[in-house]
Amino acid sequence: MRSRARYVLVVVAGLMIGGCRQADGELPSPDAVVQEELVDVVRDLQNIATGRDPQAPRDLADDLRKYARRPQAEPIVDELSRRAAAAVVGLDLPDQAAQRMAHSLWASIAARELSERQVESMKNDMRLLLVSIGISDANAQQISAQVGDVQGAVSARPRRWYEVF
Repeated sequence: MRSRARYVLVVVAGLMIGGCRQADGELPSPDAVVQEELVDVVRDLQNIATGRDPQAPRDLADDLRKYARRPQAEPIVDELSRRAAAAVVGLDLPDQAAQRMAHSLWASIAARELSERQVESMKNDMRLLLVSIGISDANAQQISAQVGDVQGAVSARPRRWYEVF
């Protein structure tokens, strides 16, 4: 009888530990000010795509860097901006695609408490968006990988003890 109780205890403990997973964090939602600022990001992306403004890549980096909120994250955000700018050069980037891309870039920098599963989902969504607007899969992979790096730099979410398992 005693060994049966041990087996039950081991099974229950295993289920409890196996059931622990990282809780999802809150996805950011742009307020009115951010919505207006994202118009600048859209304009920067379109200027880069058409080649109208040689300052547009720097403007894009400046517009996105302010959401990093940590000095150590700024170079990583700058690299994301650089990769995104290089990928859209020469593309036909309609308003809707530029808006979706601007929002995704902003969300990848502004989100602070995402779970690992949410970060993976964000990276995948970014890759699918980029491929859908005509960016090569290789470039889309690089940009989405950079989204993961950005999330690692801006995240304020501590790992919980149960996430080790």
